[in-house]
Parts: sequence; structure tokens; C-alpha cells
Amino acid sequence: MHTHVFNEVERLEQVIVHRPGAEIERMTQHDLESLLFDDLLSPSETEREHIMMCEILEAGGAEVIEIRDQLQLALHQAPRTEREQFVQRCCDLAGSSQIAPLIQDWPAKTLAGGLIHGLRWDEIDGAPGTLARLRDDARRGNAMVLPPVPNLMFMRDPCIAIYDSIVVGRMATEARARESLLVSFALRWGQTSAPPRFVFDQDERKPAPGHHTIEGGDILVLSDEVLMIGCSQRSSPQCIQHLVEDTLFPAHPRLKRVYVVMMPQARSVMHLDTILTQVDRHLFLGHRPMIDDGVRGSCLSVALLSRDAAPTMLNNATVLDVLRNEFGSEVDLHPCGGDNPLYQEREQWTDGANAVCLAPGHIILYARNVETIRTLRDRGFEEVCLNVFQPSDVRRERIREGMARSRCVFSFSGSELSRARGGGRCLTMPLRRAAH
Repeated sequence: MHTHVFNEVERLEQVIVHRPGAEIERMTQHDLESLLFDDLLSPSETEREHIMMCEILEAGGAEVIEIRDQLQLALHQAPRTEREQFVQRCCDLAGSSQIAPLIQDWPAKTLAGGLIHGLRWDEIDGAPGTLARLRDDARRGNAMVLPPVPNLMFMRDPCIAIYDSIVVGRMATEARARESLLVSFALRWGQTSAPPRFVFDQDERKPAPGHHTIEGGDILVLSDEVLMIGCSQRSSPQCIQHLVEDTLFPAHPRLKRVYVVMMPQARSVMHLDTILTQVDRHLFLGHRPMIDDGVRGSCLSVALLSRDAAPTMLNNATVLDVLRNEFGSEVDLHPCGGDNPLYQEREQWTDGANAVCLAPGHIILYARNVETIRTLRDRGFEEVCLNVFQPSDVRRERIREGMARSRCVFSFSGSELSRARGGGRCLTMPLRRAAH
């Protein structure tokens, strides 16, 4: 795997995903809050929708890599000491250190599944009769000793490809703590050649855990000179500054500026890409009330990190102002939900601002974001509607035709996926994009 991500829109060549599986099925209503979900998803429908998205990615020209396959290969190939340390760390994070010696020699396929889907006490031969097990059995029969990781399908967050490196995320919640460990181990050891270059891979959260969190949904790679990062519910200002000043600036000499968007601490806008994504070289899709609502002083504020200088606040500058100052006055914002404030709010919630580019002006969105898609037509986007009732050869031909158009939005039913609070960008982690 050769990491090459210097932009958000050029042709997508290689991308990492995770198809949701048994980890979705193993959730109950009692797990929703702890696992960061608002409702139970239909496992089969969630999987079908994800398969549809991957079909669009592949027919659009990208190589799609399943992280579970990489994890299985990594468990098979990694040195024994690395594998043992990895399994022990996964179990430690779940508060179940005692089961690591019991599962570390499982076949790679079985172990990879268990680390993602979770494990019940009765699935582990010789599992000890601990107080934790007694409590779990008293609360609920066949309780999980290793919880599932249903958020792993949101592959954007645990590891982030920036330029020629992979930044290892530091997850903000206990429910997702295992994910960056799983993904980085899979990418490091699941190779037949040299692994990608990893940076920021030493977790330093012990002194102050709440100050050491960053997730990939908050990072936009705008160019080889400019990044934009959301200071959000999931990414702390301390960690952002540490990442930029101590890792990214030294590692990437061409990087000049990092803009930090000061976001509300709210689940509805948990990452920057829930309110802003790039859909063409000079066009962004965003939640207008926060990006540029025409009323100065009411939008999100922006700070600047630059080399060898203290952070500064950009007074009276909106996010759109920053983008135009960087890339020219022709940069424009297409409002998620169109011009109607009601639909702007509704479709921001259903990932209408969370698009992923297959190529400049060729994006994926959920079909339920009707107003966003309708108003994109005014900017020259043609909609290609895809569904499971179409024969696969018909779908692929329609995707190829859409890629040949100047601008295209590929829409598909994402009713279950969107209920999990993430769109096409959240669900994908590009490893390689073409150069501009």
C-alpha cells in the first residue's frame, strides 16, 4: 500500500472500508448509549447498503480493500510477540485482560472475527469465573466479555491518510478505543511488501486522556500546503496542536497552514465532515448556517496554525472566507438541504453534507437527501439513482456512464447506514488519490 492523499477530490484509486457484520447483530437496545447509536440497525439491510456503496466505489475506478481481510492477514503474518501484544492490548481496553492468553493462538480468521464482532463468555474455553462475569450473567445471560465494535464501519476515523503518511487516530470514546489499534495493526502487518508510513502512533493519553483525542472525520486534506481540522466533540485543541506542530509540520515540509474550525461540542455535528466536504475543485458542500450564513459573527470561528508562530484567531472570517482566500474567489458553497432552513437542518442530520468524491464533481450521497440532490442539479450535477432491484450489470453500466459525465451524484438507499450517523465520507478511508 502506497499512501498518497494530497487532496479531497482527485480520482480515488485505493480505499479502505469495513463491511458491517455480526457486530451490528450483537447489539441490543441496552447497548445503544454505550456504543454511540441512536437505534438498532437491521444487520442484513445495513450490509446490503454498504455493499451497494462499495460497488459504486469499484465501478468508479477505486480498488476497495476490506479491513477485516487485512486484519486476518496481519494476524497470520505478524511476529508472534507483536500478535500477542496486540491481542493483549485489545483485551486490556475492554477490561478483560485475563482472556488474552486464551484467544491469542486462535486461527487468524476466527480471531479477527472475534476482535471485531465481540466475544461472549461462553465462546471462550476456560474463561475464568470472575466477578465481572458473575455481574454480566446476573444482568443478562450470555453477556459479552469483549464488546463488539459496530462503529468500525466508519473507517474514516481510526486512521487518517495525510499526504504520504497514516496518522493513527486517538479515539474520543471508550466504545471506539479498540478501532485505531485494529486498523493500524491490520495496515502495518497485513502487507506482502513494505507497510505504509505511520506517524503519531504513540498514544500519550495517560496524563490527561480528555486532551489527547483526534478522529479522522475532523481532518480535510485541502492541498499539499493546507489542511483544515475541526476542533469538535471528538478532537481536542490540545491534540490538534500537538499533532500539527510536533508531527505534521516536521514530517511534511510543504505544509504551510492548518485552519482549525471551532465547532460546537454536540453529537449532531460530531466531526467537521458532518458539516463540510469538498465535492469539486472549487465547490464545497456544507451546512450553511455554520459555514457562511451571510450574517457576520454568527458562523463558526476559525483559528490558524502556521509554522514557528503562536496560534491566532481569524477575526470575523467564516470558513467560506478562509477557503476563498486560499483557493480563489471562484470557490463556492453548495448548501446541504438547499436554501430552505428546514431542509438544511434535516439533511445535515441525515449526512447530506457528508459526501465522498470518486473524482472531481463525482460524489456519493444517500438518496434520502432529496433537497441537497435536487439543488445540486442547478450546479450541473446529474443524478444516477442506484438500488438493489437493478441487475448488477445494469448498475455498473450506469455508474460508468455517470463517471463519463462532467458532474454526477450517485445516490443509493442508505436508510440504515444514515441511522448510524455517518455518510459516504465517514464510511471510507482513502489510501491513494491521483495527483492534480
